[in-house]
Amino acid sequence: MKNKIFLGAILSSFCALAFYMTSINHMKTQTLEIYGNSTAKVAQKSKMKEGTKQTRITSGESELGEAAISRNSNKNLAKAIVKASSNVQGSYQVSVKDLNTPKIFADLTNTSQDNLNAGNVLKLFVLLAYYKAVQDKSLNSATPYKVKSSDLSNGDKVLKADMSYSYTYLLDLMMRQQNDNAANIILNKIGKDKVNQTAKDFGAGKTEITENFGKDFSGKTSAADLVTIMKKLYQGKVLGTDIDNKILGQLANFPEKGLAKNINGTVYRIADKKQGVALVQENGKTYAMALVSEEGADLAKVGDAINDWMVKQK
Repeated sequence: MKNKIFLGAILSSFCALAFYMTSINHMKTQTLEIYGNSTAKVAQKSKMKEGTKQTRITSGESELGEAAISRNSNKNLAKAIVKASSNVQGSYQVSVKDLNTPKIFADLTNTSQDNLNAGNVLKLFVLLAYYKAVQDKSLNSATPYKVKSSDLSNGDKVLKADMSYSYTYLLDLMMRQQNDNAANIILNKIGKDKVNQTAKDFGAGKTEITENFGKDFSGKTSAADLVTIMKKLYQGKVLGTDIDNKILGQLANFPEKGLAKNINGTVYRIADKKQGVALVQENGKTYAMALVSEEGADLAKVGDAINDWMVKQK
């Protein structure tokens, strides 16, 4: 009997020790994050990439949230963005670049993912591929396309089955009216693989369109990819100055202003409720900014914070 009691005590001690070690290991994977002065919650330790390319930045008061910023990002600009992004839900990326002063930029994210799910903003790459195809003469913009019933969805009130429209008209519908069916006709005419390759050729290596437009997400992109394209368009380094200006002209007519909703300067943009990119010229400042998130975000609030900071710089 004594031996059984002794063995039972040893077994109980061993189980208690195992539970204690498991608890300690679990706590090591977590970090305490304070919100305000009176409440606290345990949050998973950041899964962002570690190393020299990113630096942790937290505001003086933790209710402003936290993000990882790339090396040499302007920390004051990054803090303004973090504060404005405090209500963004889920994963997000923000990228900003002063196009006249290359040393002024900020790239920040709250996720380790290189790219995020995206929707309408991916039409930027369809736009680029369209103009490249016209330049290469693999697509004649004046050629009529006869719409099939299978091309139409979501109760399209403009395009009609068995009617023919030029690709120029379809492009105009895609940009001025955010028409998904027109975008899909152009996308499928050029081919997703060709559009994706065009994106990579122009520096958007994290961008890929995998689905037709009309759903919440049609593929993936990154804030840095979007800003890179806007910068190259501004510099005339995509398809040449003349064509790049035509592309910017199309972007100036996109109805959803996103980040630039409240900005009065000259703006070239494309956006939806979750992502957006804009090239802004105001008060002698020219810069590109992009936000990519997977859930609804107040893009205008973030855009206002960036614009306020940028125009105050001498």
